[in-house]
Amino acid sequence: MKRPTLTFLGTGASCGVPSYYCGCAACEEARVDPRAARDCSGLLICGLQHTLIDAAPELRTQLIRERVSTIDQVLFTHEHFDHVGGIPQLEFFVRLSSKKPLPIYASKETLAAIEQQFGFMSEVLKPHLLEPFAPVRLDGILYTPLPAAHSKGAFGFLIEPQGEESPAAPTSTSPPVRVAYFPDTGPLPPQTLKRLSALDILIIDATFNGKNWMPDSHHTIDEAIACALALGAECTYLTHLTMHYDKPITLEELKEKLKPYQGAIRVAYDGLGVPLS
Repeated sequence: MKRPTLTFLGTGASCGVPSYYCGCAACEEARVDPRAARDCSGLLICGLQHTLIDAAPELRTQLIRERVSTIDQVLFTHEHFDHVGGIPQLEFFVRLSSKKPLPIYASKETLAAIEQQFGFMSEVLKPHLLEPFAPVRLDGILYTPLPAAHSKGAFGFLIEPQGEESPAAPTSTSPPVRVAYFPDTGPLPPQTLKRLSALDILIIDATFNGKNWMPDSHHTIDEAIACALALGAECTYLTHLTMHYDKPITLEELKEKLKPYQGAIRVAYDGLGVPLS
């Protein structure tokens, strides 16, 4: 049986890399090196089923790139367009392929925003309310929504495969991987930090380089590194990267900056796959 895997569908902030209007060193690098290009952030978790976390505006091209033809459920971190803008690209998958409403999971604020923006899809979406700290089990994986310091009702997720009892990996002898995913957050709330001990993988917002334009709702690269070190995660991936602001940084420069951490802190990139057991 296939073991569950996590794939980064996108690792950028809303502006993407490269941006059409920008000629900074990071954008020029991404124009010639596809490895440095970034779509809006999102995850795909594959076991026996396909679970999305967020639906970026580029969702269609992301799923084509990963050769994914079916989605079983979607969890949302929050209501901002770079995380929900791909919802309409799920409409005709439901109407023509699966032919059953698609389960979606989110906070009450995010569900209300989705209804307001995409009410024309109400018959093809099946909403489920997520409450803070109340886990939901999907495809043998436990997802616990944890409050993030971002918009109202924003979550990150603690992702815990259930080991050999999981139908996604019934033959695995490796211990399950404990993952925390926070693509949009400023300093994490104390009650959230308490739930993030003994992490194998931390995936954390590193939106800005240099000055933090939005210190209450995002991290700089240096702040993300400090968070990772404080939590003691075995491995951290930086995501939701603008690479432009406040000071442009190329992928090669960022990799050089992370060398002292000897692989414990890494740059996520679009298409990167990580095994979860």
